[in-house]
Amino acid sequence: MNWLNERIAAAWRAEGRRYADNVNAFVRRSMAGEQTDESEIAEDQRKQWAKAVWEMVKKANEAGEISRLREELPAATWPMAEAFDKQMQPIRAIGYLHDGSIVFSSGSMADQGRVYTANRQGELRGTAYTFAGCSADQLVWALASADGIHVVSRPDGALEGERLATYRWGDIQDLIHEILPNTESFADCEFPERTLELLVPLEDGKALLLQSYYGIYLIEPNKVELLHPDLEDIEEYELEDTRLDMGHAAVSRDGTWIAYGSQASEHMLLNRRQGQKYMFYPESSYPHYAVFSGDNRNVWFNSCHFYNGVTIRIPLEEVEGNEKREDWPIVDEHARMYAAVEVKEGIVVGDAYGYLRCIDQAGQEQWRYYVGGTIFSLATSPDRSELLVGTYSGMLHVLDLASPVMDEYSIGTGTLRERERFVLLRGENPVRW
Repeated sequence: MNWLNERIAAAWRAEGRRYADNVNAFVRRSMAGEQTDESEIAEDQRKQWAKAVWEMVKKANEAGEISRLREELPAATWPMAEAFDKQMQPIRAIGYLHDGSIVFSSGSMADQGRVYTANRQGELRGTAYTFAGCSADQLVWALASADGIHVVSRPDGALEGERLATYRWGDIQDLIHEILPNTESFADCEFPERTLELLVPLEDGKALLLQSYYGIYLIEPNKVELLHPDLEDIEEYELEDTRLDMGHAAVSRDGTWIAYGSQASEHMLLNRRQGQKYMFYPESSYPHYAVFSGDNRNVWFNSCHFYNGVTIRIPLEEVEGNEKREDWPIVDEHARMYAAVEVKEGIVVGDAYGYLRCIDQAGQEQWRYYVGGTIFSLATSPDRSELLVGTYSGMLHVLDLASPVMDEYSIGTGTLRERERFVLLRGENPVRW
C-alpha cells in the first residue's frame, strides 16, 4: 500500500467529518425554521490536498485496492473542483443491464462521447458506442455510433444482444429533409451522433424518441415526425434552424404519452395513441424538464428562472379540456430541475446546486442528499434499490437507497449511502473511488 500518504489521508477524513457535521447541523436548523447564514459554515479545507489525493486515487486503482481507498480517503467532489475544473465533463447515467451491470457515458457536443459498462465487481469496460438510451423497463436499448442507431434486446456487458432494428443516419436524415427542405436541422449534421441528448426505444424498436440539439423527433422505419420545434412555428416565424435551448423530453412508462418542450415553448404533451397534442402554461419563466410517474397517472413539468424553478403536477386523466387551467398542483417551488427519476418514496429531483431531493406526489420532501456537483442525469435499478447520479463534475455516483444509515462524510437528511463512484476526467483514464 505504498500509494497511501497516511498524514494527508487522516487530515482529509477529519476535515470531511467536520465539514459534513457543520453543514448537516446548518441544514437541520434551516429546515426547522431558524434564521441562518451560510457564512456560519467554515470553508471546506480539503481542496489543499486535492492533487495529492487524486494521485493516490489513481495509484490505488493501479493496485486494485478500491475498498481500502474508500476507507482511507472517502470520496468527495467539491474539494476537487478548483484543481480539476477544466477537466470535468458531464456524465450520463443511463441504466442497468439484466445482469446488474450499470451503463453510463461521458462527453458532450464538444467531445466525442463514449458509453461504458461496469459489472458488480466494478470492472469498467468501454464500448464502441457514443450514446445510449433504454426503454422504461431497461430491457430494450438504443445504441448510437457513427453509422446509426442499433436497437437490441437484453444486451450483455459488451452491449451485444438480439438485434431488433437498425436506423441508419442517412435514412433518418433523408426523411427529415423531406419535411424540412429549407431549414437547417438534424438532417444537416455531419456528426449526428454527437448532437444527441436523449434516445428512448419504443414498441421493441418499432419507434424511437430522439432528442437532439437540433430538435425532438419521433422516428419510425419509414417515417419521421418533428415534435419540436413545431412545423407551423417554423413557417410562421421563418425560423432558420431547429436548434433548441433547454430542450427536454420524456416518455410515460406505457409509451402512451410524450412530454417535451424548450425555453421558447410552453409545456407540451402528446397522446401518441390518439394523436392529440396539449399545451400548458409554465408556472415559472422557461420550461426546463419533464418526468412521468411510474403509474402512468401524472406528469411533472418544471420551469426555471435563473437557477431556481417551479414544478407542477398534471394528472393525465385531467388534461382534456383543461389546457387553460392555471392552478395545477405545485410540488416544488425551489429547483431548476436538471434530472428526475421515480423511486419508492416519490420522485428524486436533481438541481443545479448538486442536491438530490425526494418529493412525494403531494409535494412533501422525504429526504435530501448532496453529491457536490451540478446534477446531469439520474437512473434507478429496476427494483429501485439503487440510484445512479451523473454530474457535470465528471463523476458517476452509485447510491444505495436501502441503506439504514448515512455515512459520517455525507451531507443530507436521508439514510442513503454511496456504494461506489466512477471518475471520468478529460485526459485521464477512468477510475473508481
